[in-house]
Amino acid sequence: MARIGLSKSEVKASRDQLLAEGRYPSVDAVRAALGTGSKSTIHRHLKELSDEDGQPGIKRDDTARSLQVMVEQLAGQLHDDAERRYRALYAEHQQAMEDKEQELAALRETVERLKLRVDELEIDAYASQPHDHGFGDFSHLYASSRGGLNDSTAFSMVLSGGRASVFDVDSRPIHYKV
Repeated sequence: MARIGLSKSEVKASRDQLLAEGRYPSVDAVRAALGTGSKSTIHRHLKELSDEDGQPGIKRDDTARSLQVMVEQLAGQLHDDAERRYRALYAEHQQAMEDKEQELAALRETVERLKLRVDELEIDAYASQPHDHGFGDFSHLYASSRGGLNDSTAFSMVLSGGRASVFDVDSRPIHYKV
């Protein structure tokens, strides 16, 4: 018994469905959609359909143009997204810089206030101290020494230049023990 082959209308319906789905109607794609048929028959019907439609089918130039358009659209979207992201980051950076400038101004103001306070405290401390000119007042040390104001210790006499009065060799007899 003779088999009934694929009709041109079945191939056309399958081709149109693939085109509607955005897929290329190749011989293998049409055969997979139909589920049967020889490749030579499907190819012959596809060629006849493209001649009838006046469209030579999808050519390499059409594919290149489609890809070029798609690439341009994607590039435009990427540039737009990048520009939006850049503007958002730039605005965030500007806000952070303004916040830091305000914080820095507040810190400078605090430093100035503290400098003035330190100056005030130094002035108060200087005013409350007794002032002497030179190396200081050592009279309290002299008065509190062993002899008081009339200190006649050997050390103080040597310091004052009275060596002879401290060591009077003639007034003291030296006794040697043998």
